Amino acid sequence: MDVLNRAISKYMPEDSPRVAIDSHPRLSGIMDTVNSTLAHGPKTRLPSSFYDTRVLEIIDKIGTEEWFSGYKESEEYRKLGIGALVGDVVTRMVGSVEGSGNDGLLEVAGMNGDLGKGRGGEGAIKLGMSGCHDTTLAGILASLGAFENEKWPPYTSHIAVELFRDESLKTEPTKHPIETAPRQGFLGYARKASKPSSVIMRKQTQDLTPEEKAKLQGYFVRLRYNDRPMTIPGCRLPGKHLEGHESFCTLEAFKAIADKFTPRIWTAACMQNLDEPAFPATPEPAGF
Repeated sequence: MDVLNRAISKYMPEDSPRVAIDSHPRLSGIMDTVNSTLAHGPKTRLPSSFYDTRVLEIIDKIGTEEWFSGYKESEEYRKLGIGALVGDVVTRMVGSVEGSGNDGLLEVAGMNGDLGKGRGGEGAIKLGMSGCHDTTLAGILASLGAFENEKWPPYTSHIAVELFRDESLKTEPTKHPIETAPRQGFLGYARKASKPSSVIMRKQTQDLTPEEKAKLQGYFVRLRYNDRPMTIPGCRLPGKHLEGHESFCTLEAFKAIADKFTPRIWTAACMQNLDEPAFPATPEPAGF
């Protein structure tokens, strides 16, 4: 921090003269401003000392540690910070395997307003896209143990969570009947709502029956960050990945890792351990 103060503290306001994590502006705010000017051209640039290589390295290191180290060290941190979103992704992948509509099909409204069918008549979802923040991307990666020695996500960063099927096993999605029932829709008009029969959804991996686990066999998950395949630590173990390709995690192993920090009731989890230390007494490494 002394290096930063020698370089840029002269530009800080009088009521907060030293650069600090919680200064005004915060160090993360300074980092955002610097990164924004780098992305928008020379006319927006700050004084040259903000772009010194050593200054940029220190700002990035402190920023990533402040915002994302908690995901690496605490299961509760992962659960409250990003677990619900990761759980949604897993639910969609398992829904695709089961053919239950939980791949996102139940959320799509067709041309006639019916749920459960795409506007082009699609009967399954092959691609889902969501917009998010840089902190969301790094939170997901860190929670899966795939953000070691990484810098703050640059502009236009993206994650792809890909689901593959081993065609040699000739596995096919199990089609579950989808029942429809009247539902009160927007402005009170009745519309159909699709409701799947009993399926896996967010059922914990350790609670799955042998028949349910068998549905997941032959499927693999790959995590890509800015088009780079990332390897999840727990997927390096024997039997947890496609033979010869550690970045291809078995769906069962990926789900088991995600299940550990997917909250069952997020609001209830937020109210737990309020008087406990922020970090666990024993290590709870991410990605296992």
